[in-house]
Amino acid sequence: MPSFDAEQGCHIVRIVYDGPGFAGKTTNLQQVCALLPATKRSELYTPAELKGRTMFFDWMEVKGPPITSVAVKFHLITVPGQIERNYRRRPLVEMADVVVFVCDCMPDSLPDSMRTFARLRGSIKRRGTPVPVIVQANKQDIEGSIEPHQVRKKLRLSDEVPIIPAEANGGKGVRETLARAMRIGLQALAAEPGVAEAVLTNADDLFDHVLTFEDTPDEQQMDVEELYINAEEVDASDASLQMHLSARSLDDLENKAKRAAAKAKAQASATQSGEAAPAPEASPERAVVRRKRRKARSRER
Repeated sequence: MPSFDAEQGCHIVRIVYDGPGFAGKTTNLQQVCALLPATKRSELYTPAELKGRTMFFDWMEVKGPPITSVAVKFHLITVPGQIERNYRRRPLVEMADVVVFVCDCMPDSLPDSMRTFARLRGSIKRRGTPVPVIVQANKQDIEGSIEPHQVRKKLRLSDEVPIIPAEANGGKGVRETLARAMRIGLQALAAEPGVAEAVLTNADDLFDHVLTFEDTPDEQQMDVEELYINAEEVDASDASLQMHLSARSLDDLENKAKRAAAKAKAQASATQSGEAAPAPEASPERAVVRRKRRKARSRER
């Protein structure tokens, strides 16, 4: 929930950018730096970086409109996208007031986005309190990218979750995403009857907090949705569905398979020997039907 920093005399709202590696989280903050004048924001702070990749987080502060004459500051925080850095990502998600999920919409990268979003769902479940989520469908400028309505289906998003198309490299969609996140954060702040005391109010304190997880990188269990990331979406025909449903149980399927294999073997043997294939043995169900037909005929006579 949003908090209050008594030392600075302002409300703090944390907007956490989550997503897989190379999805465009840091690019979003870099574009925010270019869009906003220096008087409205801090510098972008990255405590550790390796070959252009965020190892801990990116952090910057943006001034927001005041609420009842009290200043509001938004802390924009990105998480490391690498799977092996998940233990650093979790505490950042847990302190979020709003989450912006940056989805890499390139077809080859979509499974990573789906897997990371499944982890985000798991983190939100474990934190125990709901958090608003906005999805940014990034890299829409790349040919063949997945369109926002398809992203909604792939991530199993409800209609209430905003999804914003973006081309973060060119700045398109960055301002819209941030504005929506800030609006949701302000609404949450206005709805809170009481505001908690702010902690970790600057990048240095946040870095010290994240470092405490280095000695015990306790990985949580995989969320169940991750198990189905690569499952194909199958649109079965009516005929195939009816055939599948006609089997009353797995035993029926197994018996049918055995009978088909025996029949094929008998036909193959008969073909080799030049003899006629023996008639297939009648199933119990067919025998019952034949007896009923005989009884019906005898009554007619």
